[in-house]
Amino acid sequence: MKFSGINLLDELKRIDFSEIRRVFSERRVKKGAIVFSPEAGEDLVFVVAEGRVRIYLAYGDKEFTLGILEPGDLYSSHAGCFVQAYEDGMLLVTDVRSVKRCMAEIPLFNRTMVRVLGKILQNSFSVIHGLVFRDINARLCGYLYKETSESGQVTEEGLEINLNLTTEQLSLLLGATRQTVSTLLNNLVRDGVLISRGRSRWLVADMDQLKLLAES
Repeated sequence: MKFSGINLLDELKRIDFSEIRRVFSERRVKKGAIVFSPEAGEDLVFVVAEGRVRIYLAYGDKEFTLGILEPGDLYSSHAGCFVQAYEDGMLLVTDVRSVKRCMAEIPLFNRTMVRVLGKILQNSFSVIHGLVFRDINARLCGYLYKETSESGQVTEEGLEINLNLTTEQLSLLLGATRQTVSTLLNNLVRDGVLISRGRSRWLVADMDQLKLLAES
């Protein structure tokens, strides 16, 4: 699932956006590294070119993941969040002033950015709403249902999904402990809703039941 809903890498390849592509520089990131933090005070915009990064808030010893950005997703370093590389990768980075100038000078890019930022805001509110108003089982089932609906592969037995997340990463995304998420996944397997297909891969055998659990 694309966090912003739009693949900026594809957009930047357009002839209309050739000038915009030139304002970005490449920055390599290492797995596990904190790429940006609120304390740094950097006023930058970045697009994920390779790998994945996690956007999260931290209060004391608690972390709340707002999303996992994939290639083509855009975010800003001044949003008050931590940005952590989930794997070795590369970011396209520029300053906010350059993005504002491009938005002012190129109307087509302006419309694209409005759509991207609107989708990011919608996604962030959805994550926060889930953390505040839904219990962990409903959040897990809701996440599985959404991912399967959007990118599940059709098989004879049902829809198969590759989350590409460890149990630890999934627990951080859902704001729960690793043990809790592991237990809930085992319960879904026991109840015939999920079938394990190996590390991070699941067959959703009963989408209707998964949806019911997500809405409960």
